[in-house]
Amino acid sequence: MSAGSFSNLISESHNSNKSTRCRGTRAVMIFLLTYQLWGNITMTNGYGMDPTHREALMWQCEEWSVENISWSGNPFDVIASVTFVHSSTGEQRTTHMFYVGDNQWKFRFTGTRTGEWRFSTSSDDTELHGHTGTVTVKPRANPQVKGFLTHVGNKYAIMEEDIDHLQGYVYQVFMNQQDYEQQYRHPSRILWDASRTHLISEYWKNTQENGFDIYFFAVFYSWFRMGALSIDDFHSGAYPDLDQPDPFLFDTLERAIKHAHERGGRTHIWAWGDNDRKQTPNHLADGFRGERHRRLIRYMAARLGPLPGWSMNFGFDTIEMPNAEIDAAWWAKEMNRAMGWSHILTSRGWDNEHFGACSYAGFGGDPYDLETTDKGPANYDEIKQHMETHKDKPSIYEERHTYNRWQCWSGKVPDPNRLNEAGCRRLIWWEAMAGGMGGFFGHFSVRFNRYGPFRPEGACGYHPESLMRAFRTHRDFWRNGRLRLDMSPDNTRVRDAEGYCLVGIDKNHFVFFFEGADSVTVDLSGMPASQPVIAVDTKADYKEIDKGKLMAGVHTIHLGRTSDWVLAIGNFVAP
Repeated sequence: MSAGSFSNLISESHNSNKSTRCRGTRAVMIFLLTYQLWGNITMTNGYGMDPTHREALMWQCEEWSVENISWSGNPFDVIASVTFVHSSTGEQRTTHMFYVGDNQWKFRFTGTRTGEWRFSTSSDDTELHGHTGTVTVKPRANPQVKGFLTHVGNKYAIMEEDIDHLQGYVYQVFMNQQDYEQQYRHPSRILWDASRTHLISEYWKNTQENGFDIYFFAVFYSWFRMGALSIDDFHSGAYPDLDQPDPFLFDTLERAIKHAHERGGRTHIWAWGDNDRKQTPNHLADGFRGERHRRLIRYMAARLGPLPGWSMNFGFDTIEMPNAEIDAAWWAKEMNRAMGWSHILTSRGWDNEHFGACSYAGFGGDPYDLETTDKGPANYDEIKQHMETHKDKPSIYEERHTYNRWQCWSGKVPDPNRLNEAGCRRLIWWEAMAGGMGGFFGHFSVRFNRYGPFRPEGACGYHPESLMRAFRTHRDFWRNGRLRLDMSPDNTRVRDAEGYCLVGIDKNHFVFFFEGADSVTVDLSGMPASQPVIAVDTKADYKEIDKGKLMAGVHTIHLGRTSDWVLAIGNFVAP
């Protein structure tokens, strides 16, 4: 085949009869099943079209497939890069091809600007080298579908119309480990085998019912074999399966990412787990930075990098690793170098330039860089302090603030009621009102361990309906673009009540949150013109109560009943 020919650039409906040389009979069966599953959610729209040109919508991931029968060795070590160039601005995105079995390599692209993008492929493998083509990106059809997560200063930001149009984003993660995100062998664990992909839609529905737009998955050693939780699921750290990523795991994880993204949501991933439970890559025979881990990083970057809709943490309790901060930072650097699209990567407890956000551990006493007070954060003031300490990147409390966690903890803890219903409800509001701290809520599992039990009929069960309702109200309030990127705390504007204030730089936009009040006094000094006021009872179903308009000055607003209230003052226009 001559360079530049598209004779082996095939449509996604192609199904070669050649068997893969990847994992023998098991691999063939898994690949065929995977191919059928992926065909139902294919990200391409170019069937029957000129394979050298296609059209896409903004934030729609496109995929091409190339047949290559001349490869030798480990197919996951075949290197082929693809560079996309935006014709008008010269913006470049470089990604890599990835092997999926049956002599097929694929590559993906998501446009960050409308207009024409030209691509070309480069590889020492002649069948993967020299392909060229174009893709024209058109505006998104659905404003609910957003782009990549980024940040402006210490605030999370989401790409709207394109890479240049950003909106503030409230980053709150939900984990239902009891029913969907198990870290143990159980029929509810989605990342266990092929039969459980139908649970993704159930998990998303459950996430929405609990008041969140981001759900959580932990992968661990399933990167190499779907269902594997640790190195102990293999005969040794040098077991042959560890030489190759498991394409079926990626298909399932990508299905979850795509399912949430199409519905305006996102996916938060823990790549690895706990070192003492042998859930980290330093247990591989060739070590943390060995070829097995490097091969996996290349594959993760090629498959996941072009997909909008996800962020990733390295793992938990990383202090147990021999070179925790240095190795985790190396992982983030390698991922970002290979992906072509930037994603926010974190490692809990470490403050390092290679992490896209500051992820706080929550137990105190460990030699981490980033820690809250013991079982913290203790209050709003601590959250605000953490936000102000790191103004160049966003932050997240990646310790899981599961409902009533400290009431069920095995040892004595300060303030065991800290995460009761009122505590959870106020914590999530404090995080937003401090300027946009990320957070993590949900349930542990009854099968977890003595640290964080789940008791369906006891204190540590599911969220009660009243808390689910409050979380939904929190989500719906901020969904309307009310956490503006120019907002900062100014609590001097709160009078005669327990409360907090965010104000925009132009003083045209204010958000106030009050605890246990039936009337509140706010200082709107400096507001240049009259602005509409709405009030929302944060304990009730989401309902905006029109309180008229106010001019600059100090005003008392009567709310009618005692509750925790949020006020939005100004014209907040959703995209």
